[in-house]
Amino acid sequence: MTDQHTSRPSASNPKHPTGSASGTNTSAGSAKPSTTKRNTVVGVIVAFIVGAVLGGLILGAFTFLRPSGSDSAASAGSNSANPAADKTSDSCDATFTVVASVNQWGSLAQQLGGSCAKVTSLINSISVDPHDYEATASDLAKLAKADIVVPNGAGYDGWAEKAQLDEKRQTIVNVGDLMGITATDEHEHSHDHAEGEKGHHHHHGATNPHLWFSPEAVLKAAEAINAAYADKAGAGSATAATAQRHFNEWNGEYADFVTLVNKARSANVQRRYVATESIISYLLEYIGAVDMTPATYTNAMNSGAEPSAADLKNAVNIVSGNDVDLLIVNPQEMDGFAKKLDEAAQSSHKTVISVTEQLPEKQKTLLGWLTLIANQALATDTTNGYFLTQDVKDRNLSDYEGEWQSVYPLLQDGTLDKVMQAKAKKGDMTAAEYTKYYEVGYKTDVEKIAIKGDQMSFTRGGKTATATYGYSGYKILDYAKGNRGVRFLFTATGDVPEGAPKIVQFSDHSIAPAKAAHFHIFMGDDSQEETLKEMDNWPTYYPASMNKEEVATEMLAH
Repeated sequence: MTDQHTSRPSASNPKHPTGSASGTNTSAGSAKPSTTKRNTVVGVIVAFIVGAVLGGLILGAFTFLRPSGSDSAASAGSNSANPAADKTSDSCDATFTVVASVNQWGSLAQQLGGSCAKVTSLINSISVDPHDYEATASDLAKLAKADIVVPNGAGYDGWAEKAQLDEKRQTIVNVGDLMGITATDEHEHSHDHAEGEKGHHHHHGATNPHLWFSPEAVLKAAEAINAAYADKAGAGSATAATAQRHFNEWNGEYADFVTLVNKARSANVQRRYVATESIISYLLEYIGAVDMTPATYTNAMNSGAEPSAADLKNAVNIVSGNDVDLLIVNPQEMDGFAKKLDEAAQSSHKTVISVTEQLPEKQKTLLGWLTLIANQALATDTTNGYFLTQDVKDRNLSDYEGEWQSVYPLLQDGTLDKVMQAKAKKGDMTAAEYTKYYEVGYKTDVEKIAIKGDQMSFTRGGKTATATYGYSGYKILDYAKGNRGVRFLFTATGDVPEGAPKIVQFSDHSIAPAKAAHFHIFMGDDSQEETLKEMDNWPTYYPASMNKEEVATEMLAH
């Protein structure tokens, strides 16, 4: 999705996410179950078999896709964070309490359990430093009372692993144990800082304990949590059927997740990156990304030492050079070394991907979050706002040359009703709600726009005003949803007649020179900066040569 995504809003969030005018401008200056009837039992058994088959198929695909020598597995999916499990049709004759050490695993437990699971995540915010976290008496009490406990393990959350748990009564899904990582001395945290440095060094020896970034660990955790729900609920219960339905739905999302990476592999997409720390290395390794971070720098950071001046300089030079596509940073750990690498990436127009340890509040599910990160790193879906910063190029007004018609009248006269109905079938709003949304987005009194050479003409109520425009660069906008957009900026020169805007910004689905098939336009009379703040109104134009039905058909196909 580029800038406003007006002709195809995200199914999971049709409203445009909040954006900020950040980025690059080249030219301008997150109880016992009751017994049910026999047909319910049969239904549950069938559902379980289907789920098991699906799980096996996906696991098989996951194993097949694993890179040679890799301990991680598949990750791919839709273009946006998957919505949390639908609880509206849940039937629960028993509920269970689940306590997860961190919200990454808590969100997975909630998605799989729906309304039948009461999930508490003890660390539930990116504002909480997991490295300094100490369990409270309340935390320990919650862990002791829970039916199911989900610690990360692998030494990451020793305070949870050391809690007084009752393995006879409670089901403990320790993800580290599922992965065969049982060492408790692999993951340590150093809180010593160099003078003038903020934060702490995050190190974990030879084992990376951030298992929620491993698609293999996520799959195993999902299977184990589903098994725990089935065991606790009892065969034939409504709760077991509900949990199995959620697991089957999750399995479908996981299959999409795998498909995304598979498609990128088929296209030989192989991104090269430098990381300020290696927390998401499992995911990056699986998608086929190549780690260009100097080994000495990584070893120093992982062992809690400071990189030498030579190591830091080497890393900065690599980031600034032509052999790297991405810089991966953890905003929770931006010490002086990370900041210097970030500055090098920004000044050399590299793509910077910011990934926190904890699940961001705006991300509802773990799998949706991994999908977002994979999309950001693969950067192969320009239409939906996933691209490399360095691939954005200047454009001329000639890309938009021609005569154009506003689609707002088509929305008002009902021509686009079929488009709204189609969106409702795939999205999460009704056709009426989509129409209301686009009423705000498309609204304009500029019926026609004609562009020729460096001149633009705007027609309102039969009156046309023409002005000359010069290119003022572009802005890459970072959206709260995690994707991005580009606006190409033009400023009127000379005398500007009434009816012609001083500021014009174009957004289409291209980030480099190409003839626009349609566009979204932002117009203002103050400044480029002020016009960049507009996020809700994005008048949209299609070629004037197209009739109403052709425009509607094009939108349906787009």
